[in-house]
Amino acid sequence: MHTASIISIGDEILRGRIVDTNFAWLSRKLFLMGIDVVHHSTIPDKEEWVCAAFGDAVHRTGIVFSTGGLGPTPDDATRKGLTRFLGREMVYNARIAQDIREFFQKRGLEMPENNLLQAYLPEGAVPMENSEGTAPGIFLRTESGKFIFLLPGPPGEMKAVFRQAEMILKNELQLIPPNIKIFKTIGVPESLLEEWISEKTIPDDVGVAYYPSLRGVDIFLSAREKTSLETAAVDIRGTIQDYVYFEDDEEITIESVVGDLLRERGKKVAVAESCTGGMLASRIVDISGSSDYFLGGVVSYSNSAKVKILGVWDKDIEKYGAVSPQVARQMAFGVREKFNADCSIGITGIAGPTGGTKEKPVGLVYIAFSDKDDTLVRRYNFVGGREAVRTRSATAALNILWVNLKFGDLKKYPFQDGGEWV
Repeated sequence: MHTASIISIGDEILRGRIVDTNFAWLSRKLFLMGIDVVHHSTIPDKEEWVCAAFGDAVHRTGIVFSTGGLGPTPDDATRKGLTRFLGREMVYNARIAQDIREFFQKRGLEMPENNLLQAYLPEGAVPMENSEGTAPGIFLRTESGKFIFLLPGPPGEMKAVFRQAEMILKNELQLIPPNIKIFKTIGVPESLLEEWISEKTIPDDVGVAYYPSLRGVDIFLSAREKTSLETAAVDIRGTIQDYVYFEDDEEITIESVVGDLLRERGKKVAVAESCTGGMLASRIVDISGSSDYFLGGVVSYSNSAKVKILGVWDKDIEKYGAVSPQVARQMAFGVREKFNADCSIGITGIAGPTGGTKEKPVGLVYIAFSDKDDTLVRRYNFVGGREAVRTRSATAALNILWVNLKFGDLKKYPFQDGGEWV
């Protein structure tokens, strides 16, 4: 297997101001291509550090990626550091300069002159188009045949430029992707998945890895032999298929799958949110084309908004409290009626860290689903901080939507999400 190094460049990473998600994304993508990342370093935006890091990485591996330090300010040192390491000159690229000017012109913005610093590339380098920003990616080969790719730091730009790096590597190298199977699951804890799968007879050369998050659990199977992998996949799928919303593409999200199902069935959805504060609506509209099926949402954070906009009965809020199955049910029903939607979600809960009581602790959340046939409510007691409770709530709501669209009868589905119908 080919090996690679990744250099993360940026003072903001070293000082803890941002989390280096680029490394995790890149290393995962490279592994799936058949390239093993064996070396990673994080360095400051200093020319001498960049120069030394490239020297070390090129010595260790045949493929080197860097992210960050390609901005338009003089302290972005990646280009200078690489040029110094190579012993070459910086060369002005007129085509890149024109692309940068057009980037600003199309947006009706005045271009700062500093942006033209991004048009200077190491001698012999090939620019890679950045459809998301002004910093071009940079590709070159050393005299000894090593591959070097410079990618921008912003994740969206990094991913856009990486697609070209991926094409170059696939064209230039004989890559043998590992035998991998991916199951993306939702609504079931890692511990239960591991228990179920451990009871299966899995071939010895098949590895099973679990990657849990607040949005679900991804299961990766890997094996030396394809037949072993296929055997294990069939056996495992038969056990967990009720919770698998997609296979093999780790970039697919539950919100995109729910969107596809809504579109296929010609259904429209609306949402009413309290404790999630619009997070569910945001995740739905993260998907391009969501206007095909998403009618809108109401963030009814205050009791008055629940009453005036959604038609929740104020006497029920007074009697049962805003965080109650009665209010969740009326929120879901009200927003469905207001938008004339086919189905809807209502969420009310206590995200914390304040606001909890002995009777209604932090993490208590009610999620209601409504359609023309019925309005049902599930109660959850989520753990974690405020952000975790909100994220878990939005994920649970998407899971309920997915189950309804995929399997139909919510009451017959074997939920394992920690909630209960009330």
